[in-house]
Amino acid sequence: MIIKQARFSRIKFGTGYLAFERNYKHMKHLIIPIFIMLVLAGCAVGPKYSRPETLETRTPEEYFQATENPDSITNLAWWEVYEDTVLQSLIQYAVDSNLNLLTAVARVEEAQAILGYNKANMGPAFGVSGAARASDFRERATEADVAFNTNSYSVLGNVSWEIDIWGKLRHANRAAYAELLASEENRKSIYISLISQVAELYFNLRGLDDRLRITQRTYETRLEYLRIINLRFEKGEVSELDKLQAEQIAADAKAQLYSLERATIFVENAINILVGKPYSPIVRGLRNEQQQLPLDIPSGLPSELLERRPDIVGAEQLLVAQTERIGMAVAMRFPTLSLTGFLGVASPDISKLFVPNAVLGSISGQLAAPVFQFGQNKRRVEAERARAKQYAFQYEQTVLEAFAEVENSLAEIRTFTNEYEARQTQVAATEKSLMLSKALYDNGYTSFLQVLDAERELYYSEFEKSLALENQLTSSVRLYKALGGGW
Repeated sequence: MIIKQARFSRIKFGTGYLAFERNYKHMKHLIIPIFIMLVLAGCAVGPKYSRPETLETRTPEEYFQATENPDSITNLAWWEVYEDTVLQSLIQYAVDSNLNLLTAVARVEEAQAILGYNKANMGPAFGVSGAARASDFRERATEADVAFNTNSYSVLGNVSWEIDIWGKLRHANRAAYAELLASEENRKSIYISLISQVAELYFNLRGLDDRLRITQRTYETRLEYLRIINLRFEKGEVSELDKLQAEQIAADAKAQLYSLERATIFVENAINILVGKPYSPIVRGLRNEQQQLPLDIPSGLPSELLERRPDIVGAEQLLVAQTERIGMAVAMRFPTLSLTGFLGVASPDISKLFVPNAVLGSISGQLAAPVFQFGQNKRRVEAERARAKQYAFQYEQTVLEAFAEVENSLAEIRTFTNEYEARQTQVAATEKSLMLSKALYDNGYTSFLQVLDAERELYYSEFEKSLALENQLTSSVRLYKALGGGW
């Protein structure tokens, strides 16, 4: 087909064609249809997001385990309360190098790219094409009526645009944005969890160091018992039973040393994984009893938790995104309107390619609607609604678990604080009991078994005191995590 001059353009609507003479004055007739299309583009269908009504019944007015002064949560850099520079450096190293956190950051970047992709779908797509053809037909071929112009050249710009009448593209855009927010909240959750894990493991490590010190001292004391009992046994002053009992408790303390050493290596390995490096001994800072515990930790109100905890906010954003997908599915049941067109120049002579009468152009609109697909479109909407119910239930489950974690953490702080005070009293009493038992044994008023019992009680009470202090520290970390990264 030979294109000599662009004399007309055609508008295609559905399967019909309207031809009109190409005249710039007539372009004003396109204003009204385009205006109507843009007005229709505001007719979005589908549900609007609202929080589940049952969420109100699952949100308590206050925390049952809270102290008398549950002030609003602050953004305190909580690890600075402990004033342990080694702990602070470990946390910073983990934040910079942890592979799970870096993966979460990459997921946020992916979500940002997807959001940009969906935004691009909202506008028209532009393209350009160029073509050139050169042919040579001899005289006989021309006489056979199969020849066509030997040369043709064209440069065309084209455009295509789906008019978002029912909001399908807008729903997709909002869903992508909600997923971006959810991925960012997931990153925050991993960040908070990472800090909590490092702090808990660090306090666990210092607790193991403390219990290793207690066990080492106990082992040395029991070895001294064994040495004295052996001397007395050789002199016939004590029975073999006393000797065997001394050997037993010494071996028990030695075995406990190996158990604590093994646990220490495991904890060091866990910390090294969090900071993204192979095994190496962890530098120690303050001992657990040197850590400065915050005196009063305000818990805030439960309603604040809905906006503060990243996992709650992220779960809600996933529900928002799924609600928008319902709108997308509903919009797919309605007709779609798309515009396509091109504008350019064409000529059989390249030297006349850009003359005024070489201009050609066309614009067409197409309206396509589903008619009968055996209920496929309806089922698609039902499936998206069912998924939305799942996300809603997961959201409410996340809220319930969050409230439970705060209550548990508040209870842990209160009870471990009281337990630690009780353990201190226990240690003081068992120390005095051991001293008196030794004096009675040395003067022949009691058996060596009573000394052993008193010594075991002292070791047990010191061990439990160390655990109570470690748990008191880690419970404050768990509350930081439960409150969404601060207090």
